[in-house]
Amino acid sequence: FSKKYLNTKDKFYDESSINYHTFNWLFAAKKIGGAEVVAIAKKQIFNWNNKTYKITSFVWNINYVAKRLISLIYNFDFYAISSTAKEKKIYKMMIVRHFFILNLQTKIINSINRQSIEVNKALLLFSLINKLQHTKILKLINNQIRYNIDENGFHKSINPCLQAEYINHLYEIKNMCLFFKLEPSSEIKFQIMNMSSLLKNLFHKDNTIALFNGSNNANYKSIIKINNLYKDIKAKNLNNIKNGLAVFDYNKLKFFFDITKPTSKLLNLNLHAGTLSFEMSYDKEKIITNCGSIEKRIGKKPEFLRYSAAHSTIVLNNTNISELVEKKSYKRIPQIIEYNYYELKDSFLYEAMHDGYKDNLKSIIKRKIFISKRNTKITGEDTIISTKLNAQKKIYSIRFHLTPNCSCLITNDKKSILIKTISKTSWIFKSANKLTLEDSIYINDGKRINKTKQIVISGIASTPKNTERWSISKIE
Repeated sequence: FSKKYLNTKDKFYDESSINYHTFNWLFAAKKIGGAEVVAIAKKQIFNWNNKTYKITSFVWNINYVAKRLISLIYNFDFYAISSTAKEKKIYKMMIVRHFFILNLQTKIINSINRQSIEVNKALLLFSLINKLQHTKILKLINNQIRYNIDENGFHKSINPCLQAEYINHLYEIKNMCLFFKLEPSSEIKFQIMNMSSLLKNLFHKDNTIALFNGSNNANYKSIIKINNLYKDIKAKNLNNIKNGLAVFDYNKLKFFFDITKPTSKLLNLNLHAGTLSFEMSYDKEKIITNCGSIEKRIGKKPEFLRYSAAHSTIVLNNTNISELVEKKSYKRIPQIIEYNYYELKDSFLYEAMHDGYKDNLKSIIKRKIFISKRNTKITGEDTIISTKLNAQKKIYSIRFHLTPNCSCLITNDKKSILIKTISKTSWIFKSANKLTLEDSIYINDGKRINKTKQIVISGIASTPKNTERWSISKIE
């Protein structure tokens, strides 16, 4: 609904656009307003309704049906305001048809882990408006919440953007209940606070979202609004967790450590092979990052952004830690991820290991991160442990992707790299072995691919135990 779109004669729908079929454009149209936009919106709806789509068509995907139903109900007062009685009857029949199709699909699927909460939100909304039986739907929503949210308050995607989106769904369900004078369940009220408390700790010092498992800052303003709904909630401590993102947050330093356990097929559909990757920010500037992700909720995203090499982690033989082939993405994943957090005399220690390379490359990966209490310094120990005697040699690459805000200069001995940020803050990255600077990319807003650099430690693991030591510290 841009000016260019409005000025294009007779262009009322785009069959190739999946977003067109979800009817999410109705929300944008409503915001723009005006008689001309109302006329175009009505034309869009009638064109879609008059088109005969086969039941096997992608447009009847359960999630698309749910989105269309919600869009049609929420925006009814917008597109139907100047409609005739006959037109309103068509709209209502369209809404009813979507409800029955959606209800039938849920009965056929009959599986919590294959349904999104948005599906049941749509069914609940229609049922409350039309005074239908809704108890079973509310019970199913509560069961979905228990399935989708872990004990720490993480959405099982371990994706900060989807975390915020899920909180928004819970808010809407709560508000639906209150509007129709129903008491929201204790599960809904608790998880809104529980998930919101965790969301508050998923922002870097520059206030951007941490880039893990497909997250980006494309919907940053909306996420900030959701984050600010509960201003009085304290950010959850995420040091001693069992799964997800371990987080260190003290003074000006913020550190994220990915210890996500791939535990479900639904999670693995969007899984990024970034086990033990980390991100770091300091005083409103992000330094170490993962490459990020394209904003594309519907359809396939570029596969290369899911690769281990697109994350600040340890990679063997240029092979992904988890299998990312579509039909095999649940066959090779880390079966064991062990994580411990310790507060030592002079530092905080984050220690983790994974066996993602155990079967194919006969190796265990272990990473120790020490965060100094005395100065702004992070020290790392990355170890490759062979699980088989006389195992073949393996090439390893330890990657540290930098944001475009950083300019770099490698020293003559190639064991140190000087980093300077836009704010003129200086850092030094050191390694016991030689370093290289390579090209990388950074996608912060989900759209633009920005060129940047990455620091790489490379070598050959030829002994039963190989350890690389490195550090990054602020130059005072």
